[in-house]
Amino acid sequence: MTNQAELDQLANAELERLQRQLRSLQLELRGLLDYKTKQLKKQNHLISGLQKEHQQLTTEIITLEGGSHAKRSVGKERKLSTLQLQEADVQRILQNERTNLWELEGHIKKIEKEIDGMRRLEVPDSCYKDTICKVQKSVVKLENRLDVVNKKCSDVLTENSKLRDNINHMLQDRANFNEMWQSMVTQFNEGKKYIMDLIDQSTLAYDQREELCNKLQLLKDRSENDKIMHIQEMREMQRRLEHDAKLQKFFDIKGQKRQNPELEQREVNKKLAQKEAFERQLQDYKAIVDKMKDLYKEPDTSKLAAQFKRQEEENFALFNYVNELSNEVEVLNDTTQELSDEIERQKADLLEKEQKQKTESLEYLSEQLDNAKTQNNAAKEKAEILDKRLHEMLTGIWEIFKQLSCDDAPILNVLSSKTSMTSHNVKLFVGVIEKRINMTISSVHIDESSNTILAKKDRVPKFNVKESAKRKK
Repeated sequence: MTNQAELDQLANAELERLQRQLRSLQLELRGLLDYKTKQLKKQNHLISGLQKEHQQLTTEIITLEGGSHAKRSVGKERKLSTLQLQEADVQRILQNERTNLWELEGHIKKIEKEIDGMRRLEVPDSCYKDTICKVQKSVVKLENRLDVVNKKCSDVLTENSKLRDNINHMLQDRANFNEMWQSMVTQFNEGKKYIMDLIDQSTLAYDQREELCNKLQLLKDRSENDKIMHIQEMREMQRRLEHDAKLQKFFDIKGQKRQNPELEQREVNKKLAQKEAFERQLQDYKAIVDKMKDLYKEPDTSKLAAQFKRQEEENFALFNYVNELSNEVEVLNDTTQELSDEIERQKADLLEKEQKQKTESLEYLSEQLDNAKTQNNAAKEKAEILDKRLHEMLTGIWEIFKQLSCDDAPILNVLSSKTSMTSHNVKLFVGVIEKRINMTISSVHIDESSNTILAKKDRVPKFNVKESAKRKK
């Protein structure tokens, strides 16, 4: 009981210590969560401020794109685009007309050159007869040349036929040689194959001979070993046989009965002594029984034996009871040991659970911290991108302002001496740019009369090839 009470006290103390440790860990976790929530609030506040600035910038851009003069500028742009398209169409028509005129002039010049050539090629009758005579002479000369060439060609053809016959004969010889060569090659291959087969058979026979020799040597060694073992076994059996013969001889000698009166007298005395000892022991047992009868005051031996037997049964029952109690004690000891082991196991499980809870909480907090860091980095990157876009927009507006040569007097009046463009004063620069654009658009005048081209039919010249030829004649 004292051990159980001490174990309970130790368990309670351990439980209180673990509860205190759990409360301290919970307080630490709560403080860490509060700190992280404050950081998240700050980061969310910064992100919301950046988002508001982004929305303001987008609204300002939208307002700048859709100002009061947007519709008027769009209409003027459309009108300018239509005028440019009309100008392009007129220029294309003019170019087509010019190309047509240039082609007509070229055709006219070409026809005039052909007419001049035909006039130059006109020949008289005398020249015509001379040319006919020259052509006849040249035809006769060419016929003679053709006859000579035909004869040479026939000679060449006969020579070619002879050469062809020689080539055919040589080809036949070559075919015969190839057949003989192929037959010899096949014979050589067959002989080579026969030789290789003989070599393979010889190597196989040699390998078989080596293998048979090895097997014969193994059989010889095995027979020699069997012979040696047989000799050893025969020697061992001979030795045993000789040993058995010696033992048989020894036992035969020892088995012979020897006449020894002293030994016989000693044996008789020993038997008498044993008989006297047994009688003395019987007298002792009788005395013990008489004492038991006097003690229990029971002259009947059977009743005394029954009483003794009953007493023995009671003693055996007590012995069994004692054994059961000892077994119960052992079972209780085992249960106490199991309970102590269970307490230790629960302590270990509790420690493991606490460690696991700590690691899980730390992992959760580290994960939350990583998420917050990633969100913060994303917000920073987004803010940098927005700052970059804002800077590019401001530089573009400033370049437009410089290219349009806008007057910065109103801005100087508002900003005193600081004329640098920022996100706060960009509206002033945009207003000046808008005014300058409107003034430029209003000052532009398109002279449509300068772009008109007279494309009438009477402006195109009329050409007649026949009349021009007659005038030249």
